[in-house]
Amino acid sequence: MGGLIIKEAYMQGQNDPKYESIIKAITAITFIATPHRGTNLAELLDRILRSTFVTNSKHYISELAKNSFTLQKLNEQFRHIAPRLDIVSFYETQPTSIALKSARVMILEKDSSVLGYPGETSKALNADHHNVCKYDSPTDPNYITVRNALKSLVSKIISTSRSNKPPLSNPRESQDLKSLLAITELPDIDYIFFWDQWAQGTNDWFLEEKHYLEWLHVRDSAPFLLWLNGGAATGKSVLSSFIINSLMEQGVSCQYFFIRVGDRKKRTLSLLLRSIAYQIARSVPGFLQRVLQLVDEAIDFETADPRTIWERIFKSILFNMEAGQPLYWIIDGLDEADDPRALIRLLSDISLSSIPIRVLLVGRTTSELVAIFQKVPKVLNLSLISIEGHLEDLRCYLHQELSMYGTAEYYESIVQRIVRAAQNNFLWVRLAVDKLNLCHTQADVELALQQLPVGMEALYDRMASSIAQNPSATDRALASNILQSVTCSLRVLTVVELSQALHEDTSKMLDFQRSIVDICGGFVVIDNGGNVAMIHQTAREYLLSGNDRPFHVDRDAAHKQVFLSCMRCLMAIGLRATVKGNQKPEFLDYAASSWSSHLTSIPLDCGHAFEVLNKFLTGHWVLTWIQVVATSKQLRVLIQASKNLSKYSAKQKEYDTARNRKDHQIMKQELVKSWAEDFVKIVGKFGTVLRRNPESIYKLIPPFCPQNSAIYQQFGKIKDKSLLVSGLSTGNWDDSLARMSFGFGTYASSISAAGAQIAILFSSGSVVLYDSSVFEEAESSPIKHGERVYRMEMNSAGTLLAPYGYLTTKIWEISTGKCKTSVENIESRPRPLAMLLTNNSTMLLVGTDDRRIRSLNLNETPPTWQLVGELEEPELEGHFLNSSNYMALNKDGRLIAVAYRGHPLSAWETDGPVHIGHCWRKREEVARGEVIEAVWHPHYPEVLGLYIEGVVFKWRPYDGENDEITTGASRLAISRDGNLFATGDVRGTVKVYITSDFCLLYQLASEDTVLGLVFSPDLHRFYDIRGHYGNAWEPNALMRFAEQRGKGIESGSETESLGQSSTASESWSWRIDSITVLAGSPIGRLYCCGTEKGTVRLHDTQRGKLADLHVSKSFLSIEQMSWSNDGRYVCFSDSSKRVIIMSITPSAGNLDPLVETKAEIPMNNSTNGPILQFLFHPNSSQLLVRSSSTIRTISLISSSVTLSLELHTAGSKWVTHPHDPALIVGVGPNAIHILDWGLVERQTYRFECPRYQSMPLNPESFQDQNVVDRVLVTHDKKHVFVQISPLNQNSKEKTFLYFETSSWSTATAVTPGIDQEIGAIAIIPFLLPRNLSSQVALALSFLSRDNLIFLSIAIFFSFDIPFHEHSHRYKVFNNPPRSSSQ
Repeated sequence: MGGLIIKEAYMQGQNDPKYESIIKAITAITFIATPHRGTNLAELLDRILRSTFVTNSKHYISELAKNSFTLQKLNEQFRHIAPRLDIVSFYETQPTSIALKSARVMILEKDSSVLGYPGETSKALNADHHNVCKYDSPTDPNYITVRNALKSLVSKIISTSRSNKPPLSNPRESQDLKSLLAITELPDIDYIFFWDQWAQGTNDWFLEEKHYLEWLHVRDSAPFLLWLNGGAATGKSVLSSFIINSLMEQGVSCQYFFIRVGDRKKRTLSLLLRSIAYQIARSVPGFLQRVLQLVDEAIDFETADPRTIWERIFKSILFNMEAGQPLYWIIDGLDEADDPRALIRLLSDISLSSIPIRVLLVGRTTSELVAIFQKVPKVLNLSLISIEGHLEDLRCYLHQELSMYGTAEYYESIVQRIVRAAQNNFLWVRLAVDKLNLCHTQADVELALQQLPVGMEALYDRMASSIAQNPSATDRALASNILQSVTCSLRVLTVVELSQALHEDTSKMLDFQRSIVDICGGFVVIDNGGNVAMIHQTAREYLLSGNDRPFHVDRDAAHKQVFLSCMRCLMAIGLRATVKGNQKPEFLDYAASSWSSHLTSIPLDCGHAFEVLNKFLTGHWVLTWIQVVATSKQLRVLIQASKNLSKYSAKQKEYDTARNRKDHQIMKQELVKSWAEDFVKIVGKFGTVLRRNPESIYKLIPPFCPQNSAIYQQFGKIKDKSLLVSGLSTGNWDDSLARMSFGFGTYASSISAAGAQIAILFSSGSVVLYDSSVFEEAESSPIKHGERVYRMEMNSAGTLLAPYGYLTTKIWEISTGKCKTSVENIESRPRPLAMLLTNNSTMLLVGTDDRRIRSLNLNETPPTWQLVGELEEPELEGHFLNSSNYMALNKDGRLIAVAYRGHPLSAWETDGPVHIGHCWRKREEVARGEVIEAVWHPHYPEVLGLYIEGVVFKWRPYDGENDEITTGASRLAISRDGNLFATGDVRGTVKVYITSDFCLLYQLASEDTVLGLVFSPDLHRFYDIRGHYGNAWEPNALMRFAEQRGKGIESGSETESLGQSSTASESWSWRIDSITVLAGSPIGRLYCCGTEKGTVRLHDTQRGKLADLHVSKSFLSIEQMSWSNDGRYVCFSDSSKRVIIMSITPSAGNLDPLVETKAEIPMNNSTNGPILQFLFHPNSSQLLVRSSSTIRTISLISSSVTLSLELHTAGSKWVTHPHDPALIVGVGPNAIHILDWGLVERQTYRFECPRYQSMPLNPESFQDQNVVDRVLVTHDKKHVFVQISPLNQNSKEKTFLYFETSSWSTATAVTPGIDQEIGAIAIIPFLLPRNLSSQVALALSFLSRDNLIFLSIAIFFSFDIPFHEHSHRYKVFNNPPRSSSQ
């Protein structure tokens, strides 16, 4: 028990600061006969204790039962922190006397005393359980064994402390690394599974193999790759675990991965690379820090193309680190991988690494692998080792596992007979031993040997017959259900998951784990972690191969069973409450992530499954499922479900159409199709909200969805206590995620996206930065270069911006908006055609139109331009060589493509530089073409370019191959992984193609010329600019394509490549007339909005749009709008400063109100600057019009300007006096002016610092630096709340003040227009604390009891402000998600 208590204490101490020093001091633990996995004698021990007078039964004895839940949980938790420790486990080898001397039993078997963790050292002691820690003398062999182990540990600790080895990652860094690399399961689970099957003394031959020793001891001539091959079931995976353990014991840096055909994710190259990277980072701190920096680049590594993972993590980071200790990679199950050829292709690069890397690949000898290894580059010096023919391992295994009494000669003869019949098949031997260990006489042994079939096929037949011939129908049915679940599940299930999937009441079974093994004929095994797996992949293949077996598994029926099990779990009564209480069933994770994949494998004639699916989609269960996947941070499950539902719906529709199914069946199909679209759109539109608040799916998200969507139809319509959203601009989902409006008169010239930033360059030289998650301007935006800018470049993390201007090139830090470096450009003023931040953002490369490449070393102070190379292009006969008009650098700056107007495109190596070749057109009549855009493929020496007539070409300079496709495009962009490229044209059309075969994946028809294109780093979106606005698009096709690339190409009929589709996804987006101003009537349900193109629309909150009040013939944008207090009038102005006043008279019933134009007053000549505010007199007789320098009043009776007053304080807002409607109050950044409607000033107040908290800025400069955004009066009119924003757009921090209106006296009148500081009275406002003000984006209104409603970027809040106490409380209201329709 002591060892178990130590494990628990060590784990609890991890999170208790009180024991931090003790925990840090522990580097190793030695376990002596510790029951890590319990013992079968726990019940016996309990009985002995109860039979004595010394003690009573102990509760903890039951928890020592073999593989009890308590022990499994303890081991699972300890496994995650064990890698920090050196662990030595000793186990007993002698039976222990119990009561009578003649009764001897093994208290603890080896598999219970040994944890089986990577790097653990296990040693046998020749003792029983009583004497395992008792030694006769210093010469006792057991004492010497334990002493030597302790001595070795102490020596290692001393050696490590002297070497000053950097510490491993802390728990926070480890969690961040898991999140970045999407690691959900540590690889040691598979290692432990196979290591538990290893027998002492086997596999020792491998450590003496010549090729292994050469591979292990790194030399220049040593092999980089070692292929360990053999037949099926020959013990390769167990040997892999043995090699891993050997390397761990030697203290070398070893990483490993077991490819498991039974787990779809573990067959993918993506997970393999991410797992290897995670393990390296855990042992190499320098690498860890570099990898964690990739979080700024916003790459979705779970869905990223494997080549991108290899290039970005391994080639860019690992290969360039300082040379250190070698890395050893063990990859088992190569023949079971989705694409072994792609893996070998990537590993061909390891010879380029500065850190020595050695890779051991383990797999069956298949014709495919033989062909692949024949093409391995010679530089890798491939070596082969065969596992075949090592019969000594079989003999060793038999001597340990075969329990048979008799003479030594008889025992040895049985061993030899088994070895001869085994055909080098470890699995066959293992199953044979299980049979023979049940024999009691020599006759039984002989009969068993004669009945043992030769070869695995025959043995599987025998095992299948044992199931089919089971006399119990209940057992046969249970065996069938278990094998259906185990063979067709997408990953290994635990015992608990399996029991819930089968809906079995295990409490009625004596031992469910034992029942699983016994009734399944030996086809399944349960490891020490409680995972139920097939005994071997060949067993799965046997059961699924056909119905001519004694017993077989019907694949279709199996997928149907698992699908129905998933549905039963997801539709369980009370699931939502269970999830909320963090007590979700174990099978829920599998059910939530896998139900749609099983659905696609169910036969189309299975009406029951279709009905269950419809029941799921029409009930609240679908929302609970979305909550579950959002809570587990697995929203991409919705994307996969969308893809699977779309595929299932299309096939079901085709099936039903051929059979003339009824209309109600078609309606159900449409429901499935509708939800398929909803799932992917929910992720795109509301993913950020769902991750933060998973429960928002119930009431907050559905109302914001289009009215024709399934989620809105079922859950978004008005209900009690739910959110009502009216006036959505579209009834169906569209691909528009957001629109970025720059305003008329601005012109965007280029766009770039990196990390979390979208950068847009304007012709004025400013760069506006948007946050790609919420599409709001960044705090540092805009970046003002101060001159005309030709080109800009961001680094891959989106942390640095480099604009190249006419006179200077500057480096800006995006997070702060500060200029880090400014360098004068070359005197000849060459124009930049290509820019690249490289060498970990320490070097800026620039290619210019004078055919030169220059660099800036940003580590120098100050940096200066250095000539990298001059491209001395030879002029070809018949062509005119002029200045280059376009250049493209590849991602590491080693290659450059140069385009000319009168000369073919040319490719160069920048080191030298060395000319590679020219690109010639495929058609003969024109040998060249003018290239207007070009980009390099991120991973290959391949150029993707665009000719001026709209032809896209793909050119490989080193071999001269060239492909072309006509697109009619004028703009070109390539995705970060190179798998996709997009084109835009003058008609507003964007097309997305698959790079490899020019297959059209998606096209979007919109309006206005596409002037720039770029993909998002996660490849789910693309952004474009179209003059005065830009768009963010998130098509379903891109999200599904990215998801498919991350999962790899799945086998069988379960998925199809999107690239194989004969028709591309199409979308149409109408031109958007952006809303510029919005105002609601103080009474009733009416509101108005004005647009960018000069339209004013009248709406009813329940009936929607009623009428267009005004349509500008000149497309002049509407800039200001206001309603009168009684709701009788609405006024607005356009960009020409024309003021229009209209009367609105409500009609009875549902008739439209009567609308009449009251007045149109041009004010362009009488007003300096734009109109900034309207304010109606409380009796609607006058209208106040404020500009930047004046205020004027308009009489609604005469429809003319009556009074005017020059302002000396800019940036103020005007409201009616809370206590006297005959007065108006102007609130400025540091002063308050009270006037009457005759514009006679009554009083002026100046701000002083608050009594309990200092103002954030100097009051003297406050006026010049800030502007008032909002002035709100409380319902009781005792207080006024003021929102103030800085004029400096590099600062987004707002200030919130509130005043007591009782201090605003109006008795004294002063002369209009006099200096405002004369007679000013000082008042002290109250300042809203920074912890509250930092949450406010825009103050909206006051409700009763001083509740302030405001909008926040994160959530929708209400502050409860007891002004008289000057304390603050707040509560959360409904959280409206962000939507492109808002």
